[in-house]
Amino acid sequence: MSTSESLQHILTQEISSLEECYRAFRSWLLDQAFPIWGTIGCDGDKDSPARFGAQEYLTLQGLPAHPPFKRLRVQARQLYSFVQASFLGWEEGRVRADGIYHFMQNAALPGGGWAKTLTPTGEILDKTADLYDIAFVIFSFSWYGRLTKKAEPIEKAQETIRWLYKTMQGQNGGFENTFPVGKESRQQNPHMHLLEAALALYEVTKNPVDLFFAEDLIDLFKMYLFNKKNHTLGEFFEKNWQPCRQQGHLVEPGHHYEWIWLLSEYSRLTRYSMLPYIERLYTFNSKFAIHPETGLIYDSVDNVGHVKKASSRLWVQTEALRAETAVYAFSSFPRDKVQHHIIQLVKALLFRYFHPQYCPAGMWADQLDEHHNPVGDKIPASSFYHIIAGYCELHKLMKDFF
Repeated sequence: MSTSESLQHILTQEISSLEECYRAFRSWLLDQAFPIWGTIGCDGDKDSPARFGAQEYLTLQGLPAHPPFKRLRVQARQLYSFVQASFLGWEEGRVRADGIYHFMQNAALPGGGWAKTLTPTGEILDKTADLYDIAFVIFSFSWYGRLTKKAEPIEKAQETIRWLYKTMQGQNGGFENTFPVGKESRQQNPHMHLLEAALALYEVTKNPVDLFFAEDLIDLFKMYLFNKKNHTLGEFFEKNWQPCRQQGHLVEPGHHYEWIWLLSEYSRLTRYSMLPYIERLYTFNSKFAIHPETGLIYDSVDNVGHVKKASSRLWVQTEALRAETAVYAFSSFPRDKVQHHIIQLVKALLFRYFHPQYCPAGMWADQLDEHHNPVGDKIPASSFYHIIAGYCELHKLMKDFF
């Protein structure tokens, strides 16, 4: 039986245990997703499959869409994805990671910083430095340095952090969204990914300076991002970190889950407990953000728990998976309930987002509407990072506890 036939056999069976969910997820990832995204999802030739990096997105038919741009954040996320592919045993992951890393160097700006977008062949298209993109440069270079054991990507990540403090540091902590500085609201999201990057870098270097970067972001979380009154995270803020009047009440449960995992990682690396924050964020989501029948996570609620968007993006489910593995390992919540939700989430990925009824093999539906039907006009490469991050934490959970 071929690997694809093996996965099809799994998907036609009744999956009920965590072990069965894990095996099916692993089969989909290694046998279908990595080979597809390592060929169709990369942009290169036979000698160098990722000479021009990764594709921005694919059509719903599973073909390269060839938009006239490539976002740096997508390249960085795909660099991370193929680094993890290599760690997980997909032997061709390393050469894809090498190609994407070298392609990303085209975005380096004179004097520091990184351009927001490139042309498909690597010329700078938009030289704006975007905090979200920069977070993923630091993150992906940290992981690439971990894989290759080379000094250069680590040094580039550290140089980028120094440039951030010199050029984009904002008032009252944190950083501006862009350089040159714009008038838009300050945002929680890129700071969250900066923390993810800082922790990835520190785990490689064990350099106290890299930990200081993470601690600055933890302080920002405690002081401004976390709403102590209703135990939620805001998304949009004024320049002084007060919630925006029009959007300050909105909550993205997926970001709650990302912070749950990040706070648990910070605790693991520093031995400093963040459990009170983890439990408050988790409790809010458990009460207000989960569909009672399917276990799917809503895209948006407000800070008192009213559902604002009943749709369910793929990335939100994978971040819930990542968080649930951390809660299983580190918190006092009942493990049987946590395990049940992990099973629900993996089954949702396999049967609602990855199933060949809804997308080509090895690909995904990016969002389900409120009736759980797939919606969207493309297959974004950027989702792969979330999928792999969720799988990797499930992999660790199975290794450590089962």
